[in-house]
Amino acid sequence: MSKISLKFHPLLNDNNEMVIEKTYKGKKSKYLEGVSSGLKEDAHKEKVSEKCINSFMEQSKSEDILLFPDVHGIKQSEDIAILENADILNNGDWYTSYRLYDEDDIDDILKLSKINTLWKQCKGLPPYKKKKQMGFSIEGIIPEDGIIKSAKGETILDNILLDGVILVPRPAYETSIANGVYKALGVISPWVAKKTENLAKSTFSQILNEKKAESKFWDTKYELNSALEESIDNIMSDNKDMKKERLNIVFHEYTTAMVNLLLESQEIFSKDELNEEIKKSMIASRRKDIYDGLILCVKDLIGYYKRRKSSEKTS
Repeated sequence: MSKISLKFHPLLNDNNEMVIEKTYKGKKSKYLEGVSSGLKEDAHKEKVSEKCINSFMEQSKSEDILLFPDVHGIKQSEDIAILENADILNNGDWYTSYRLYDEDDIDDILKLSKINTLWKQCKGLPPYKKKKQMGFSIEGIIPEDGIIKSAKGETILDNILLDGVILVPRPAYETSIANGVYKALGVISPWVAKKTENLAKSTFSQILNEKKAESKFWDTKYELNSALEESIDNIMSDNKDMKKERLNIVFHEYTTAMVNLLLESQEIFSKDELNEEIKKSMIASRRKDIYDGLILCVKDLIGYYKRRKSSEKTS
């Protein structure tokens, strides 16, 4: 069995709203009314069957169909209203009327406050300046035999065991019935596939750019180290004076060039997706590599002096 959530726009009344006050047990009560499900076919040719709508109607007669506020993954204790009346309209839509709880139903001050806020939002009462249109979202379980194919190959939901109904912000197309069907079938919907494709392309481009940046850094670093070693060799192998001063100038130029390279390549040291500890480790490793290179150059220089001194003594 598969979980599913189907969202529908509410059917607005003559006052262009889904809220209404009616008499219940001798006093005025607040109701939210609208279409909770229907036969209307979506753009991907999937729909709910007439049998499924009839099942909703039968379930509403034998069970308590509760309304929950805007959070999927129903917690049974958080209901804010109960289905009082339901009907199947001429076009096959399942029209529902949910009575919001009041002080006679519950003594939960926080829940009553939430109900009052939702009522004000739907009515456009102060502090709200505009009526907020909500929608209903069916939440339930599709049995193993709950999905069928029509003679035309259409995917049809033939049975849903209701968990409840959720009051949600105006549902967008992508979270409508089509999305629920694709999830129930275990198939990726076309728009999700498109988003995945775009994300993959974006990820590939980002990684490629990072690789290019890293490659440029390491290539330039290698060139700088090679230039440093060659400069040292040239200075130490000729017979000209002021070797110390010339070496100081070479190391200063090398340090300046290396610092500029690091600053130009700082993005490869601070990838957002990396853990902070990993980033620190990478930076420390790269710094160590640079320092090791400098130390190696100095050791080569010291070794060169020792060999030369030994050679002079021998001669």
